[in-house]
Amino acid sequence: MRVEDSRTQARDPSASGDAFEGVGTLLRHAVRANGQASSFTREIRRQSLGVDTSLAATRGSVGRDTAAATAERLRSELVEAVTRAMETVTAEIGRIGGRIDEKATEAARAAQTIDRIGATIRMLSLNATIEAARAGEHGKGFAVVAAEVRSLADQTRESARQVGAAIDFADVRAELQALRQSTDTALLALGTAVRSTADRIEALLGGVGTELAAISASNASINEALGAMQACLDRTEAKAGRALALSIEGLEATRGGPVPDPARHGLPRREAGFDRLDSILARGTLRIAIEPAFKGLSFRQRANGPLIGLDVEYAQAFARHLGVTADFVECAWDACTELLEAGPRPNEAPADIVWSALPPSAAFEGVAYSRAYTYLPYVLARRTGDTRIGGLADLEGRALGIINDPSAYATLEAAGLRWGGNLSAKGRRIATLGSLIPMTDQGRIHDALADGVVDAFAVDAPIMHWACTSPDSPWRGRIEILPGNLAPSPWFYAAAVADHPSSCRLLMAVDAFLDGFIGTAERAAIERRWQGNPVAGSGSYRDEPGNLRGSPDLVAAYRAQAGHEPLLPDLVTRRRAA
Repeated sequence: MRVEDSRTQARDPSASGDAFEGVGTLLRHAVRANGQASSFTREIRRQSLGVDTSLAATRGSVGRDTAAATAERLRSELVEAVTRAMETVTAEIGRIGGRIDEKATEAARAAQTIDRIGATIRMLSLNATIEAARAGEHGKGFAVVAAEVRSLADQTRESARQVGAAIDFADVRAELQALRQSTDTALLALGTAVRSTADRIEALLGGVGTELAAISASNASINEALGAMQACLDRTEAKAGRALALSIEGLEATRGGPVPDPARHGLPRREAGFDRLDSILARGTLRIAIEPAFKGLSFRQRANGPLIGLDVEYAQAFARHLGVTADFVECAWDACTELLEAGPRPNEAPADIVWSALPPSAAFEGVAYSRAYTYLPYVLARRTGDTRIGGLADLEGRALGIINDPSAYATLEAAGLRWGGNLSAKGRRIATLGSLIPMTDQGRIHDALADGVVDAFAVDAPIMHWACTSPDSPWRGRIEILPGNLAPSPWFYAAAVADHPSSCRLLMAVDAFLDGFIGTAERAAIERRWQGNPVAGSGSYRDEPGNLRGSPDLVAAYRAQAGHEPLLPDLVTRRRAA
């Protein structure tokens, strides 16, 4: 039996078919596994949202502010009850003492009356004795009676004196006063104990509230991560499905079927001689990948309204420079660069350019960057009037929100913040966060801060400027920007194209446009409108780590592929002709 070498097998169509079929099988497995992971993630997120709702309700009952109010109310009620008891006991003791004094006075008056009666009778008996003596023999019997009456009067007066001594309540009054004083002392001690207990209850409930807040912040972070994971899984599932369809078409091609058309799957044209700038000028539209929920950068003030913002106005100005219409392709910010390599859906072309708050970073692969078109501070925002937070040092143990951007993590770490994932980082430490919550849904940034999901937000200044200052903003008066820049130098944004020779002339056109646009009144008006004032800076993609690529690199690739220098068309003449 003849054994074919590997080169013969590679030329065998059946071997290619087997390879495509294997790819299809693996992709089907990947799609199925991804679907299962997506289901698990949705269920975990649903449970996480339920936990967050329960935590919010519990925090409403035992949170720090509620605990203080509850403890204060309990303290007031108990102190009021003790005070009422003290007043009641004191009043009752006083009433009883008064009644005793009244009875003693009445008894004393009665004894005095009896004593006076006895004295009068004695005086009368003396007079009777005298008169009996004058009567001689006839008054002897009356004298005996008078003597007896005088003796009875003396006994009555002595009994009255004894009764007066017996009903002297001075010692009882002294004992009542002593009882009143001891009762006051006991009730005061009870009031002090009540206050102390209320203070301990407040501290206990406040501690519980703090722990619940920490759990809630961690749960919010988990929920954000699950949201980002779900978005990634959805994108992975969609792209795996498209890859599966493409592999099936490739398998059919090995069996004599038609050659797959990448455009049907939203893949870019890469054949020799294709030039993206020429394609844009020919069709009259510039496809711009952009995030639609970035307040201040690219957003809508109302549903179905036009996109507005700093990035939108820059991109529209570039489209006008080319003499074409701006066609915004909306997607999540962290997926914008992916649209340069694959359209959002089958039969949809890739984006020509990303113009959406993109800080050049090695984390974004397969892209080449323009020069910077805007500079901005990276700021800290807080709820209006929250004087607890005046800077990074005040974030100790608190929850900080950020955009899920590699540059944000690096900037905060360099500034001295630490969090769960980088506690071992070297260098100075300003504060250790209780929780770092990276947001992937850019539409939730301002609500997360205003509603207390996070204590502060570190973010690009234009994203907060409109929200804090515009009369049309629902967050005006609720959130505010702290002065200063968290980064050592201004941040900057750049436009991005696919890192391929076919995008060379497009990137050259962007840089040429920016060279002329930066010093214009239109550009100054854009900057004032969306971040207060233009910010001076000098950074570029060349200053970032990772050997990022720009127009000089694409020019070299273009020259190597085409054999000549890339040239820009006369856009002014073209616009005039149009």
